[in-house]
Amino acid sequence: MSGATRNQVFGGPAAAFVVVAVAALLFPVAASAAETELRPWQNGTAKTFTLPSTSGAEIALAAQKSRVVLVHFFATWCEPCREELPALMRLIARARADDLAVVPLAVGEPAVRVQKFMSMTNVNFPVLLDEDRAVSKAWKIHALPSTVVLDNHLTPRLIVQSDFDWDRIDLATLIAMTQEKPNHGKGRQKAPPPAH
Repeated sequence: MSGATRNQVFGGPAAAFVVVAVAALLFPVAASAAETELRPWQNGTAKTFTLPSTSGAEIALAAQKSRVVLVHFFATWCEPCREELPALMRLIARARADDLAVVPLAVGEPAVRVQKFMSMTNVNFPVLLDEDRAVSKAWKIHALPSTVVLDNHLTPRLIVQSDFDWDRIDLATLIAMTQEKPNHGKGRQKAPPPAH
C-alpha cells in the first residue's frame, strides 16, 4: 500500500469516524428513562485518582474533600454531554465555593481533542483526562454521560447514568441527600425537588 493510499485509509475523516464509532460502542449514550434519575450508588467503594488536566497540571480527587463533589464522565463526541457541561457550570455558580465541586473527566480521548472542544464551550473549569479509561473502568461507568455524586468524605452516594437537568435540582436537597445513610438498593431515592 502506498504512503498516499495508507494516509487516505488511516488518516483524516475516515480515522475520525472510526474513533467515534469505536467510542460509541464502548460507551453507549445512556437513554433509558430509569437511568435519568439520581439513584443510590451500588458499585462499592470508588478508587481515588489523580489525573492530568487539559492545562497539564495533575489534579487529585482527594483535594476536593470536605465538599460535595460531582464526578462527571463525558466525551466530546457525546451530544448530551455537550449540553450538560454548561448546566454543571450554572450549578456551580448557584453554590458556595466550599459546598460543591464538579470534577469532569473526558473519557478515552487525547488531550488535544478535549482542549479543542473546551475552547469552543462556555465552560471554564479544569477537565481531567481519563485517556486510558482506567478511572471510568474502576468506577464501573458504562454509559456517557454519567455523574457520580460524592459526599464530603468522597464516598459515592448517588449516580445518574444519563444526561441530567442540573438546572432543575435544588442544591440544598442534593447536599442533604449525600448525608443520608446509604440505601444499598432498597429502592430508589426520591429525586430532589426542582430549584426555585
